[in-house]
Amino acid sequence: MRKQRFVIGLLFLSLMVTGCGNRGIPAIKQELMDKKMSVLMLTSASLSDPAEQTVSQTLLQWRDSNQIAFDWVKDLQTMDDSVAAKLKSKPYDYIYVIGNELLPAANPLISQNLTTGKWTLMQNQLDPSASGAGGAVAKAAVFQIDPAKIDTLKNQWVSGVLATNTSVEWVTRADRPIPSAWAPSEEADHIVLLDNNQQWFQQLSLQTKQHASSWIIFNAATDAAHIQKAKTLGVSVMDLSDALSADLDWTAIMNNRLNGMLRHTWQSGATTYSDQELKELKLK
Repeated sequence: MRKQRFVIGLLFLSLMVTGCGNRGIPAIKQELMDKKMSVLMLTSASLSDPAEQTVSQTLLQWRDSNQIAFDWVKDLQTMDDSVAAKLKSKPYDYIYVIGNELLPAANPLISQNLTTGKWTLMQNQLDPSASGAGGAVAKAAVFQIDPAKIDTLKNQWVSGVLATNTSVEWVTRADRPIPSAWAPSEEADHIVLLDNNQQWFQQLSLQTKQHASSWIIFNAATDAAHIQKAKTLGVSVMDLSDALSADLDWTAIMNNRLNGMLRHTWQSGATTYSDQELKELKLK
């Protein structure tokens, strides 16, 4: 009798443990798994090592603390076929693109509607060519360094040069006209256009001598060889398209993008990095 009671007791205890186990550790339902947020991160080869480390640490934090799944394709030179294949392979809630050289190439992919995910494009440095993201701003959130702040710094520097009453020669392109405050219309003979102008250097050399200019200022992005050639004229040379440097706080940038995902505040359009995200903008 005691043996039978012992066996029955063991069976009862086993059933209780099994039942408690099912109630205490419920199986994860598939619909909950399907709701897990997913991110595709695309970063350019030009991303600095510290910025890349921050992105790496951030993605791991998003996964561990916020249950955000991610795929990361790094060191991209352009948005090639492998990126399109990645977008087709699985659904993503958010697609992040970091790197100036990737932004123009992102526009065709966005237009193809390969994913229903929300695109966010981010500059990683100042853009001398000002190529930007083109038409992508209609369907993507585009973060860039504030052009107004860039113009303010340039204006301050140029104003300082002009305040010394020195003569200046300007080198630019037709799509980058010299502001009238810098070179009034009566000083048009101080401007050299690079567009379809094989004789630009001869013209610049002649004008520099005629006006006894002390400065040559490039207002449009150009080849480094052009800058070096201008320096052979023996006067001061400034390349305004590459005169500034920006220090971005990638920890703040990524934290703000996380807040946007968690609060569902993403919206398309061009915007500028906040003062928190842009730590410093200065002349080199």
